[in-house]
Amino acid sequence: MSAIGARPAAALPRPAREPLAASALRVAVVRLATFAALALFAGAHWIALVDSPPAGRIVLVVVISTCTAALLLALGAPVVRDRVHGALIAAAAVAIGLVGIVLALGAIGMPLRMIGPNNWDELFDGLDRGLAGVQTVEWPYRGSDYWIRLTTLLGGPLLIALAAAVAFFPARRGTAALSWAGLALLLLAYGSAVTERDPGAPLLRGLALLVLVGAWLWLPRLGPREALAGAGLVLSLGALSLPVAAALDGNKPWWNYGAWTWLENDRAITFDWTHRYGPLDWPRDGTTLLNVKSAKPHYWKTETLDTFDGIRWVRGGTSDSMHELQGVPDPSSADRHWDYFEWNRKWDEELRFTVRSLSTDLLVSAGTPYLIDGAGLVSTAGDGTTRLAGQPLSDGDSYTVRTYAPNPTARQMRNAPGGFSNSLIAYTAIDLPRQGPGGVLPADATNPGSQEVFVPLWGSTNFGDPEAPRQKLETSAYARMFDIATQLTSGAPTMYDAVERIERYLNRNLSYSEKPRNAEFPLNAFLFRDKFGYCQQFSGAMALMLRMAGIPSRVAAGFAPGSYNRDSGEYRVRDLDAHSWVEVYFNGIGWVTFDPTPAASPAELQAADVATSSPNSSAVNGDRAGVAAELRGRSAAQAPGKDSGGGVSAWLLLPLLLLAVAGVVAWRMLRRSRQLDAEQLVEAQLAELGRALRWLEWEVPTKTTLLGLERRLGRTAGPAAGRYAAALRAHRYDPEAPDGPSLRERRGLRRDLTARAGLKGRAIGLIAIPPGGPRPAGSRF
Repeated sequence: MSAIGARPAAALPRPAREPLAASALRVAVVRLATFAALALFAGAHWIALVDSPPAGRIVLVVVISTCTAALLLALGAPVVRDRVHGALIAAAAVAIGLVGIVLALGAIGMPLRMIGPNNWDELFDGLDRGLAGVQTVEWPYRGSDYWIRLTTLLGGPLLIALAAAVAFFPARRGTAALSWAGLALLLLAYGSAVTERDPGAPLLRGLALLVLVGAWLWLPRLGPREALAGAGLVLSLGALSLPVAAALDGNKPWWNYGAWTWLENDRAITFDWTHRYGPLDWPRDGTTLLNVKSAKPHYWKTETLDTFDGIRWVRGGTSDSMHELQGVPDPSSADRHWDYFEWNRKWDEELRFTVRSLSTDLLVSAGTPYLIDGAGLVSTAGDGTTRLAGQPLSDGDSYTVRTYAPNPTARQMRNAPGGFSNSLIAYTAIDLPRQGPGGVLPADATNPGSQEVFVPLWGSTNFGDPEAPRQKLETSAYARMFDIATQLTSGAPTMYDAVERIERYLNRNLSYSEKPRNAEFPLNAFLFRDKFGYCQQFSGAMALMLRMAGIPSRVAAGFAPGSYNRDSGEYRVRDLDAHSWVEVYFNGIGWVTFDPTPAASPAELQAADVATSSPNSSAVNGDRAGVAAELRGRSAAQAPGKDSGGGVSAWLLLPLLLLAVAGVVAWRMLRRSRQLDAEQLVEAQLAELGRALRWLEWEVPTKTTLLGLERRLGRTAGPAAGRYAAALRAHRYDPEAPDGPSLRERRGLRRDLTARAGLKGRAIGLIAIPPGGPRPAGSRF
């Protein structure tokens, strides 16, 4: 049995034209060259997902990944394998692969300081925001949000560096499978990029990809002459396939992956716009709901919530029978030749909506619509909420809206005339829960659940008793909120400055999360307990604080502008764009949109970036687009909020990578015992047992027999170790003995040998007796 390792090998003729070492070196160089070419091809397409792609950085990524692959190839060289334990080689390969991935991510732009544990919160929060944002953008990404751009760029280097670590991992067996896995990762990088953004010339790109894949698969195993013949064959087949590919109808795909869903393709999505303030349950699948043809981006309004009932914002009857516009057009007027300021004429717009997967009996529009064509019989309230009288519109239906949608500048709002109409006091009304000695009184027939308070309008001097509403607010459940609203707006030179102060306070001091906790008074919990929420909390709190200051305000619900498609000239509105914001009334202008929700929200990310991708960058709230840009930059640098929601948890990437590598190593070890014949297996088990005893410093005399070792281990180590040695002895010397030690007996051996060895000893035992089976070795016990 022991003669197996010493049996001379038959002499094999070595090729005269090329030494063996030179041949191995040539194969390694060819493999690295084909990897670099394919990685550069995939990386160039990936960085095309952003505007002004960083070409130099992706070249550096490819260089780093190729160097990583070269180091892994060196680890797998025979001279290293003969001198270093296989487990140490695997550990070193994992470490090199991880370092290569980190350096590749740093090369594309990720600050390396974020690798430190002290910066993980900032990194994971930023990636979480970026992953949520990339679901709503159009490619190439032209926005200025730091985390959306960085998160987009990181995907390509991650796949390329991971491909290098997998394809060149120094495994004794399964190298072909690992090479295929690395190729699959590179193809995933290329395919994902061209799927998201079609760069054109698909036939030429396909031919280039065919050549690169062919080189990856066959070139390392071919000599120079065979390589030239193979290249000619691949190019010939590719050229012959071009006419066939060109004849295929690209407008009729065999599988429409973009429209496919698990259940059905024509599902209809509905929304309930009343504020709930619980965990967000809106659909968040990225489904396209509307296409909007518009010269400017707008918030697409579906319903106005004009009443605060003491707990939440709901739709009441405030706006159903009144038109509050002063000095601006009355949408119900038949006369279209209004007499108002000349600069207001640009706010009279025509919009065209095409329904996709949205089902609703409320018509989506913008501003205050006054003429709707193509939607059938409708009824429009003074606040713009339009209800369909017939069946809801379905996929493919289109309608046109003429609307008044003001987008004033900050200067225009500061210079808006004062003196509100008394009818607008309906928009400073607040329902307050009735308070008793024990707290909020329950509602019954003799005690209504709330009392209505009308706050004097901003700048009003003819209110009957201005102290009465103040006293009620100061003793109500919302006293702390009233105190903050008063402090923020006190001394504001204009109403616009007061509005901006409240908007800035909410945006800077509270965080975005889609998983708020339930509370008796949700808006109080949002401001003072949790300090995080989503658009409903932000807009609800802002509108309520504005009313406490006497500023006419209400909540609007619908959709953020969406993503602009330059090819079609339309805005694509998805379920991720569902949103809630605030409308504030300014004399001579009308209802103006304000949005306090931070840029961490999926809808707000898109709304902030739409200015840079749309044909009219000043369309969203006039010159406040600059303020939006400032908020984007500040949000990217903010410390992470509590329980930030949206997107995939980016911190899972590193553990998943480690688990994948560990799985490959464990699979290799598990397969070893099945790849050895009976004689090789027993020799490997004996060598492994001897090595484990030496590493764990067990004193075993040199001339100890297997029977003696069995008795010695049974007395000193434990019964499981004795049974392992007995099974090994029987398997070696008894022709009728069953199979060798089982995996269970193997685990028992490791457990007994390391029972009193401490943590360090257990780690050594795990390396000496790895899971799965012994490694082949020339040494023997």
